[in-house]
Amino acid sequence: MTYVITRLCTNDGACVEVCPVACIHTRPGAPQFYIDPDVCIDCEQCEIVCPVDAIFKDVDVPAVHADAIDLNASFFRQNKAVVGPVALEIAWQMVHRAHAYAQSVRIAVSAAVVDEAGVPIAVGRMDGAAPWTAELAVNKAYTAAAFHIATADLKAQARQPWLRSLLVAHRGRLLAVAGGLVIFDGIAIIGAIGVAGGTTTEQDVLCCQAAFAILEAGRR
Repeated sequence: MTYVITRLCTNDGACVEVCPVACIHTRPGAPQFYIDPDVCIDCEQCEIVCPVDAIFKDVDVPAVHADAIDLNASFFRQNKAVVGPVALEIAWQMVHRAHAYAQSVRIAVSAAVVDEAGVPIAVGRMDGAAPWTAELAVNKAYTAAAFHIATADLKAQARQPWLRSLLVAHRGRLLAVAGGLVIFDGIAIIGAIGVAGGTTTEQDVLCCQAAFAILEAGRR
């Protein structure tokens, strides 16, 4: 058996954080998350944390949502690709590009690129950046990778009980503040970048966005 996400999904991402096999994905502009039936291990963690009861076992899907079984499977048939994490060289180039933008606006930041599991690939702290910014940058990137969304998008849900409990349980590892962006290759999440140290979190986001120019150049 496998679990299935129906159209009741609100894209909150709680299921992604608890999935032990990273089988829940989406892509920019998609209306919901989807569960890969070939990877799901039927652990029920996603169903437990879903705040809108949008997830069911495939044998328990209500008739009104019966098409969700094929909808989840077809999403992966159409979009799945075998990809690896961000290459080390690319990760360092992204860190350096974020630093270059920060320098251009006269701020000192730390930038971190992690893989899909949130494990750091490259972390760099500019001269003049506070020591604590390196850890914050890693944690922002980790959060973006864990939830498969930009960390700024979590701010609106920060007071929700399910998210508050996760934030407390992770003791600062999860951060519902702007400055972390997901790195996609098609629908596959191959990592995330986080920046900390700007005068505002909006500056952190701009540093992240500047780093994405490295990826765009590589895809031309």
